[in-house]
Amino acid sequence: LVQDCTHYQESDSPSIVMAIPRSHVALVFLLMAMAPLMQSSVHCADPAPSKLGEIIVLIRGRLDLARDVAFTKLKTCKLIEDSVREAEILANATTEGTKQGLTKDQVSTFYKAQMEANKLIQYNVVALDKTLKDYKIKNDLIGIRKQLNELDAKILPLIKPCVTELSSSKSTDICLETVSKVVSITDPKTPDYYKAAVVRAAALFTETCLTAPICKSEELSLH
Repeated sequence: LVQDCTHYQESDSPSIVMAIPRSHVALVFLLMAMAPLMQSSVHCADPAPSKLGEIIVLIRGRLDLARDVAFTKLKTCKLIEDSVREAEILANATTEGTKQGLTKDQVSTFYKAQMEANKLIQYNVVALDKTLKDYKIKNDLIGIRKQLNELDAKILPLIKPCVTELSSSKSTDICLETVSKVVSITDPKTPDYYKAAVVRAAALFTETCLTAPICKSEELSLH
């Protein structure tokens, strides 16, 4: 059977000739005409950022202030470990967090992780960063704490949606992969201690992946 074909030659590629059935010519040209529109719609349909992605940006904003905190403590001879301040942060966060539908355990896990991550950066900066003594900042410790409070006001409403988002994962592996994607930092200039601090700060989300119903316990036998 010999099919009746029309030869179509591209104007910008004279060496390329395609054999197209006459019955399909109109369809081909219609698809070619629609291609730019289809491509445009694909580019415009960027997925909305996940709640987890949003909160990690804010968490990193919080961690970015750790250097400023370390500098002010160094200059004013204050200890990095401040149990009174930490208790105050946790009490305030618990009050506000429960209003957002979080349990006290969730608030505790989340904010203890933030404080540990922040101190991890502070200890590294004070002990290892020889340029810290020449560091210049605009705010004192009170001003920095005001910035932290502003970030916390944005973070708290996102915690429960993030936990809910992760809880819908079909498996522990999928859940952990989701967390991994948002906490991973590939910039080679980023210090390892900062990368570790981001992972530590995301502890509540990692723990969510390790709890039921996502994580299913398996019996392990040693041979």
